[in-house]
Formats: sequence, C-alpha cells, structure tokens
Amino acid sequence: MGRAARTLAKNLLTLSVTQIISQFTSFFIIIYLARVLGAENFGKISFAQAICLYFTLLANLGLTVVGVREVARNKNNIEAYTSNIIALRLVLAIFSFCLLLIFVNLIHKSSAVKYLIIIYGLSLFPSALLIEWLFQGVEKMEIIGIARILNKVLYAGLIFLLVKGSVQLLVVPYAWLAGSFIAVGFLFYLFIRRFGRLRLSFDFPFWRSLLRQALPMGASFIMIQIYYQFDTIMLGFMKGDEVVGWYSAAYKVIFFIWALLPIFISVIFPRMSKYYKESRPKLRTLISLSTKMLSVVALPLGVGGMILAKPIMGFLYGEEFSNGIIAFQILIWSVVIISIRCTYEQSFLACNEERRYMWGVMLGAGANIGLNMILIPYFGLKGAAIATVISELVFSLYMLAYFRILKRMEIMKYPLKPIIAAGFMGFIIYYFRDMNLFFLLSLGFGVYLVFIFLLRGITFKELAGLKQQIMAKR
Repeated sequence: MGRAARTLAKNLLTLSVTQIISQFTSFFIIIYLARVLGAENFGKISFAQAICLYFTLLANLGLTVVGVREVARNKNNIEAYTSNIIALRLVLAIFSFCLLLIFVNLIHKSSAVKYLIIIYGLSLFPSALLIEWLFQGVEKMEIIGIARILNKVLYAGLIFLLVKGSVQLLVVPYAWLAGSFIAVGFLFYLFIRRFGRLRLSFDFPFWRSLLRQALPMGASFIMIQIYYQFDTIMLGFMKGDEVVGWYSAAYKVIFFIWALLPIFISVIFPRMSKYYKESRPKLRTLISLSTKMLSVVALPLGVGGMILAKPIMGFLYGEEFSNGIIAFQILIWSVVIISIRCTYEQSFLACNEERRYMWGVMLGAGANIGLNMILIPYFGLKGAAIATVISELVFSLYMLAYFRILKRMEIMKYPLKPIIAAGFMGFIIYYFRDMNLFFLLSLGFGVYLVFIFLLRGITFKELAGLKQQIMAKR
C-alpha cells in the first residue's frame, strides 16, 4: 500500500472513530436534556440554536470550504490562506453578532429565549477561530477528530454535572461555549507547533478573491439550513415551544444519522477535488460507487425507521415526546434522499460548480419556505416534516438534472435492489413489531444483509473498487 493510500486509510479510520464518538456523545446529551428539561424548555433551546445557526453561517460564508479546497490543491500557500481567512471570519463574526442583537430586540419571545439566543450567539467568535478546515485540507483528520472529542467531552461533563432541571436552562449555552473554546485552543496549539506563529492578515485584494469564490457556497449553505432549521423557527413562532420540543426530539435522531455522512464525505472530498483536475474517469468511478454504496445503506434506514418509530422514540425520550413520532416517520425519508444525493451533490463543490449548486439550493429552500408557510398552520409538526422531505426531493432532482459526471440512469437505478431488499426486511419486522426493539433491529439488519447480497445490490468487488479509488496513489 502506497503512502497516499495509507494516509487515506488512516484518515477514514480515525475520523470515523472520533466522529462516531463525538456524535454519540452529542446524542446522549440531547436525550439527557430532553428528559431533564422537558418538552417546552427543550424546545426553547432548539429554537435558540436554530436562530443562531443562521448567524454562524453568515459569519462563515463558505470560506471554510474554499480553504479546504485550496489548501488541498496547494499546500505551499497555507500561511496566506490561514491568516486571511481567520481575519476575515473574525470581522464577519463581529458584524453577524451585531445583527443578532438587533434581531433579538425585534422578536416577540420570552426573556429566557432571548438570553439563550444571545449566549449561543457568542459562539460566533470561537467558530471564526476554528481551523478544522486547514487540517482537513492537509488531510490530518485525526487532529480534527480529537478536537471534536475534546469539545464534546467538556460540554457533556458540564451538562451532566451542572444541569439537573429547568432552573439551569441558561447553563446549557455556556457549556456549549466552553466546549467550543477548548477545541479552538487545541487546534491553535497544534498549528503553532507545526506551522509557526499565526498572524492575522488584512490583504483586502486577497479577501475579495476569497469572497468571490466563497459567496456562492455561503449562500448555498444558508439556504441549506432553511431545510434543517426554518421549520423549527416557524414552529417556534406559530405553534409554541412545546411543539418545537416534540419536533426537535424527532429531528435530533434524524440529524444524528445525517451527521455520520460527513465522515465519508470529508475523506473523499479532497480526492474528488484532485480527480477533477487529474482524472475524470477516476472521478466518475468514485462518485458512481459511492452513490451505490450509500443507496444500499440508506433504504433500510427509511423503511425500518418508519415502522419502528414508536418504540425508538419511546425508548429515547419517554411518553412526553410521543407526539413527535409522526414527525420521525416522515423525516426519516429525508435521510434516504440525502444519502443517495450527497456524493454527486458534493462533486459540484469539488468541481468548481458553486453557482449551479447555489441555484439548486435556492430552489429547494424556496420550496421549503413556501411549503412550511402553507402546511404548518394546518398540520403543525407533521406539515413541517412533509415540507422538509419534499424540498429535499426538489433539490435532489434539480441537482440530478444538471449532473454531468454520470449519466442519469446510472444513478437512478442504484436504489432499485435496495428497495426490494428493504421491502422484505420491512415485512419481517412489521410482522414481529410487538417484540423487543433491539431484537427487531438485529432481525432487520440480518434479513436486509441477506437479501441485499442475494440480489447483488452491491458486491464485494464493487466495495473493493471503491476502496481502490479512494486510496489510489495521487
């Protein structure tokens, strides 16, 4: 195995392990907070986080993706990119925080919610200093993973130690801030050891160049969060904190599954960017095999999640959140759509198609806004979930229509065999649906695995081909 292959294998393993640990820690915190705070206070936290995320994206504007892409292509210019991107992001963070304060003064929400938004908003500054993007560009994924674990471990420790009920509601965002700062400190320490002292640079022509590349992606990321957060915000304004709590409880499970996708994407994104410049056939093969593999993984999640939504929600949150079951049953299908789409979606960014990507996201976001405004007043959290799934589908179809690396039929046929295998699995677990949840999960996994290989939905040869593609020598 060559040096590049060993590096990529190590990146995939270390990032996978650390990301899984980080995400499981986050998920346990969510479950703990939901049970300790109750639906209404959990809804307040979810609403505040949803609001602050938009201001965080405004302070980023896609600069981190530009940083990853350019550092991956040109490792001799790390100092210029780091010093300018951090300086620019700090300026944007100050501007964004000022806008957040104005927004808080204009909205009609309780004092507790306003304080939550302001405290969470302070995380704009450690976010601006976070240089995960640099270490991703130089393919040091283990460093990113350790930083994320440090963040989550400190956050979890403070939450479990200090938050015992609704009285400690405002402790939650402070604990979040503490976790963010320890990750920043760790990454800066390693940066100084490896690259030397960090100096901020205010090279305005360079800033213009960065913003020209980043703005389409930044606009796209803001629009993407409309899929993920606009429904929560609208529910908060139109239906109240308790409904937000039910919906967010279901959504957090979905988001936990989504959050595992970047493990794979973070590893192949630099490779896609290089293949775009060096070898289009390798790029096509990498995207094709990746999409097929993710289709095989996603379809059973959709079928199984829909059937087992009630025992899953009951096990995680208890009866207080049972009103969120229907949202979970609908939202799980967004996991399927995103999983099938994500590889060829990311190729737009890796292949300098930021503007086309931006227009696709804007189309999906527009559909999401319109559908939420129509459906939430009549159907509440069920309408919000339906709006999310339909808007994801709209975005996916647009991206597929303009996708030129693969033929459309090559992608569209990938889900067919997984659908059949997942159908058999769904029939079996529905028949035994009154049995223990963990038995049903194990049974479903075993049945699906047997059928997917019998149907040759994916073969060991194809898996080996995917491994060869992402670990090939540069």
